[in-house]
Amino acid sequence: MRWSYVAPRLTLLVLVWAFFFFAFDPLLKWGMIKAMEKAAKAKAEIAELETGFFPPRLRMAGVTVGDSDAEFRNIVEFAELTFAAEGKPLLEKKLVVDEAALKALRFGTPRKTSAKLPFVKAEEGESKLAAAMKEETKSFALDRVTEVKADFAADYKLDPEDLESVKLAKELEESYKNNYAGIAEKFDDGRYKADMDALKARYEKAKDEKNFIKQAKEYGDIAKDARRLMDAFKKDKAAAEAALAEAKGAFKKIEEARRRDQAAVMSKMKLPSLDTRSIARMLAGPMIAEKTEQAMKWMAVAKKYMPSGTKGVLKNEAPRGREVHFPREKAYPTLLIRKMELTGELGLDQPLDYAGSIEGITTQPQVYGRPTVARIKGAKGPRRLSFTGSLDATGDLIRTESSLSYSGMAIGSMSLGSPSSLAVEVTGATGALEASGVTAGDKVDGKAAFRLTGASFKPSAGNIKAAQLRSAVENSFAGLTSALIEADITGTVTKPELAVRTDLADNLSKAFSSAMGAELKKAQDAAKAKVDEALKPYRDRLDSMASEKQAELSNRLKASGDKLSAEGDQLLKGAVPGKTKLPFKL
Repeated sequence: MRWSYVAPRLTLLVLVWAFFFFAFDPLLKWGMIKAMEKAAKAKAEIAELETGFFPPRLRMAGVTVGDSDAEFRNIVEFAELTFAAEGKPLLEKKLVVDEAALKALRFGTPRKTSAKLPFVKAEEGESKLAAAMKEETKSFALDRVTEVKADFAADYKLDPEDLESVKLAKELEESYKNNYAGIAEKFDDGRYKADMDALKARYEKAKDEKNFIKQAKEYGDIAKDARRLMDAFKKDKAAAEAALAEAKGAFKKIEEARRRDQAAVMSKMKLPSLDTRSIARMLAGPMIAEKTEQAMKWMAVAKKYMPSGTKGVLKNEAPRGREVHFPREKAYPTLLIRKMELTGELGLDQPLDYAGSIEGITTQPQVYGRPTVARIKGAKGPRRLSFTGSLDATGDLIRTESSLSYSGMAIGSMSLGSPSSLAVEVTGATGALEASGVTAGDKVDGKAAFRLTGASFKPSAGNIKAAQLRSAVENSFAGLTSALIEADITGTVTKPELAVRTDLADNLSKAFSSAMGAELKKAQDAAKAKVDEALKPYRDRLDSMASEKQAELSNRLKASGDKLSAEGDQLLKGAVPGKTKLPFKL
């Protein structure tokens, strides 16, 4: 064997070995850091990264990802991630991991260096939801109660165009018109008429068929198609009615907007609202809004990087025209981690150890055919944590379900309300949280209940000038040791809506009523009447239009249904074997 033949090949092997031994890990580490920084819009670090090939494996250690909203805080960090890949899927350019391990996962940890990236545009400082809640809290007026007069609201001038409920009524009117047009267009009764006419033509043609066997078969097919057509009509009719009812269901939002308008009018008149919902939003709204926005932000980020299924993967490959994808008995997703064991800590001051697993992590859920499921539990002293969640992206809509239970939380101190109106300092409490939620596409539906026990409530009532009211507010919190704060979250991921309730609001409402007497109630009723009067023409027009459109669609559906049913029944009576005349006598 000649040296000139061996030397180049040996050199190539040495170079390949040198690349993977010296350069592969650093390049992979650099690429993963850049990918994490792009996703988080903040600095990321990986202390160690090692790979191996027999078997294919990876180990990362000391991973931190900064928070784009807080310069010296990590949004997430973990001590180590390890996994070994299966060899056979790698031959198909697929990464399949049977088991992985993620250790010491923590959130919101402090960092010594800045997490800011150069040339990265800063996010908006405060969310619209949190800002709106804080504004409601600030505008909850308690500083001019002594000036309340029965005719105070009578002199107040109200512009309907400034009311949130009026603006919403106008938006809903346009939205309802568009929804109705879409529903009416989708429900094409002309298509059913054309299909029924085609069946009738087939029936007339079958009557002239001389071959008894063919005639009987055609009659049977016509009967099946007629039943199928009528069933399809019934389904489309039900879908149209449900869609119209859902569109009208949005009108309920006007009532919530009307309450907020009433509270805003009371605020502009420097009068506090006695409505327990307004009081609840004033006390607990900002805190809940902040937590909700954080959750929605995580969901929005997750959705951005969520796999869209097999269609999106093959879409990029189609234009090349060089590969033919044949169906396989066992197809692998591009990336699949069947099970990941994880451990970590929750909280910083008194961290709670937790452990659990995530199953079915994949970039192609429609290929894998199963949802991603997470189960996490933790316990330390009196504290107990339990979380279960699932993400199903195997269908057309991405659906999630989750439930969280966390009890025994030690609450050092927390603030409710606003210093500009009424602030309440809560200390020495033990907290218990129960929350659950589901999403379907962009739609969100969740509930949460936070119970405080063994607490001390201290109101800051210095802004209340009326001594009688100040004393009533302070007395309403005296002796209290527990409270329940509840929230319902609806709407969409990008535009969540909150409904807040708390028994603290009931106590405050009673205190306001007892201290301020009938004068404030009269002023409140006058403010309500002004809002109702301004809203009435818009609400009446909206209700009238909805009733008219609903009646129009109902009449159209009924007329089409009656006609189709009559023609279908007549066709079915004729297109049965019993109606077929035999070509001979038995």
